[in-house]
Amino acid sequence: MNQVGKINIEGSRILVVDDDEIIRKLLRRVLERSGFVVDEADSGEGALECILANEPDLILLDVVMDGIDGFITCRKIKAMPSLAEVPVVFVTGRSDTGSIVEGLDAGGCDYITKPINRHEALARIRNHLKMRVLMRFQNEFIDGLKKANLAKNRIIGVASHDLRNPLASIRGLTEFLAESGPLNEEQKEIAETIQTTSSSMLHLVDELLDLSVIESGEEHSEMEPCQVFEILSSSLNIYQFTANKKSIKLELDDRGIPESLMLDKTQFRRLMDNFLSNAVKYSPFGSFVRVVVEQVNTILTIAVEDEGPGIPEDEMHKLFTDFGKTSVQPTGNETSTGLGLAICKKIAESHQGKVYAENRADRNGARFTIELDTSLLAVRRS
Repeated sequence: MNQVGKINIEGSRILVVDDDEIIRKLLRRVLERSGFVVDEADSGEGALECILANEPDLILLDVVMDGIDGFITCRKIKAMPSLAEVPVVFVTGRSDTGSIVEGLDAGGCDYITKPINRHEALARIRNHLKMRVLMRFQNEFIDGLKKANLAKNRIIGVASHDLRNPLASIRGLTEFLAESGPLNEEQKEIAETIQTTSSSMLHLVDELLDLSVIESGEEHSEMEPCQVFEILSSSLNIYQFTANKKSIKLELDDRGIPESLMLDKTQFRRLMDNFLSNAVKYSPFGSFVRVVVEQVNTILTIAVEDEGPGIPEDEMHKLFTDFGKTSVQPTGNETSTGLGLAICKKIAESHQGKVYAENRADRNGARFTIELDTSLLAVRRS
């Protein structure tokens, strides 16, 4: 059933603006018989005064009037913040394409031509009023979702923060236990299981905390001049230790790294760490992970290429979403939260960039890329 037809618009206030008194009386009679409240103005200036006294739900506006015409009046109305979404319908004898385009450019949403067909006019008016009510409902719904999401992020942030210290303690105590005294094989296995599980849980908690902080807007980007090569080299050196466990070699292919850019160093490092961690996690033993950096004009791309199984084409949409996981499994029994790439996407957007993934055409493997416009991140020299 059509839900629009159920919306109650009776009692809506309509402002009729026309310098022809006969037209105003005709429209008043038709509209009041349909249950609407009607205000009148005989000029653009009069319309603006009337609006200040009673804000309308819809405006019927003539084009050719003494003083300011309907197009200028419409622009002035649309410049008022409280009236930006109030539909303005032009009622005029000018039906040529140029006038219609000018009216729509001025902010009008529709045209009713003279002589007025009351049935057609009422149908158009009712539809615009119903659409405005629907838009109001939609905006209220979106505001509610934003508040709910903010509350969710606060809850996750508090819970993650409170869980982090106990988990770190469990992991630390287990390491101490494993190193402090002689344990039999069963006890060692139990200690290693506790240590591995607590480490995985701590990693999940850290990513939940990162995501909640980024989404809540509480973490503001602190942009500063950063040496791009230094950040990339540091991430590569650290993750080489992890890669060594799988005999994976990390390489930097420098095809033009800019000297420095305005970046949030902590966030950008987090993005590169997530990209590299993801590549190592899904790469086979004895393979290569390559970071390719290239700048063409003002566009800088940093791509992390692996030699893993790639990404199933029908699962690409799962990437960069919260808790999005594909059917591809890590090659060394590592765990995945499905949050790392979502965090990368938000960090890239905070730098006015974008991230994307694709399968490599030259060989097996995937390529994860961040793309930045260096003209937006250039270091300003004083």
